[in-house]
Amino acid sequence: MTPQELTDRLRQNLSRLPGSAAVQAAREAAMNAFSGAGFPSRKLEDWRYTDLRALSEASFDLLPTRPDDASPDAYARLIATAGLKTGSLWLLFVDGHLIVDRASGGLPRGATLSNLGESWDDLDPAALQMRGDSPPLAALNMAFASQGAWLRLGEGTIVEQPIHLLLIDSDRPSQAPQPRLQIDIGRDARATLVQHYLGTGASSGWTNALTRISMQAGAGLTLTRLQDHGPEHLHTELLEADLAAGAQLDITYIDLGGKLVRNDVQIKLREPEAGCDLAGLFVATGGQHVDNHLRVDHCASSTRSREVFRSIIGEHGRGVFNGKVIVHKQTRGIDARQTSDNLLLSDRGEIDTKPELEIYADDVKCAHGATVGELDEEQLFYLKSRGIADPAARGLLTLAFANEILSRASITGLQRRLTDKLDLELPEDLQWNPAP
Repeated sequence: MTPQELTDRLRQNLSRLPGSAAVQAAREAAMNAFSGAGFPSRKLEDWRYTDLRALSEASFDLLPTRPDDASPDAYARLIATAGLKTGSLWLLFVDGHLIVDRASGGLPRGATLSNLGESWDDLDPAALQMRGDSPPLAALNMAFASQGAWLRLGEGTIVEQPIHLLLIDSDRPSQAPQPRLQIDIGRDARATLVQHYLGTGASSGWTNALTRISMQAGAGLTLTRLQDHGPEHLHTELLEADLAAGAQLDITYIDLGGKLVRNDVQIKLREPEAGCDLAGLFVATGGQHVDNHLRVDHCASSTRSREVFRSIIGEHGRGVFNGKVIVHKQTRGIDARQTSDNLLLSDRGEIDTKPELEIYADDVKCAHGATVGELDEEQLFYLKSRGIADPAARGLLTLAFANEILSRASITGLQRRLTDKLDLELPEDLQWNPAP
């Protein structure tokens, strides 16, 4: 699947993709950008630990057709794992196609949620352009994305209920949807959004996602993103956010599934008093590879950022964390902190962690740190001295390590899913029932 083969495929199918001549021109420009750069290689510093040959050497269908059996009943089990409550607002996408909309009709006045497949021509032209520092795979998304969601909140609009986006991969092999999410939050507006990437367990496909967030003065957004693909699935994703004065963005990333996962997060604190809190938990075991690359640009004075990421690395798992904070010139009163804590459950697991600070201004409070270690032997001894068996003690400490991040997420049943994935043992009186 060379860049030239992808370019030819786009040209052959451009008329099938939604959007006016202006959108088609943007798709071709994005494809040209991707062709010029190609798939990122390990020769690039930001990709030195992640090998994408599994993408470049495979043959994927970047324009999946709508599944024949695309109905809520066919994916009832996966929908149930999302922990949706009665009356929840949710959209269901399968292989990139919108199947069910149970959200847009329940939104308050001033809030609009639409399918991008029908709204491309309404997007701001600037939303169609690629930033110069965006990864090449984001350009590929712009070229081939057909559907997705567009959330718009007018000034002062408050959406009380979380909005859930369920993006499910079917069991059809080699499907490569390019989902796109556009979020525009008006002045003093607020919303909570939950993205669920879920798999059937049999899919050997690839999801290449792009999320763009624009937040006006005083806006607030809480975003939880859970990735729980099947064990053979590949996942690449870019989130870009631009925050105006006093806007606050809270993000929680949780990665449990997938074979190869690469997450890029790029946040620009453009005006004073803007702030972001980023938290993440990623699990890599059984040959999984999970790579998180974060960048926060403090472009204005009195901006604030927090990054707290934790990883659990099991047998033959590999994790990567790179968190970069850049404090730009002529800014003052910056407060930026980041931590990367990593738990190794096996001597055959690996973590590469690199928190970074680039500071070009004075009057700042910036700090970063990283830890890598095993379960604390003193804590294990204490629990075992209280009559808890060794496997259960290890399970308790592992779950406690993860719980600081899991407790932030507005998704039920996460502790159970983590326990099942790592095959943790817990004391009988601390067992719980699966989430409904």
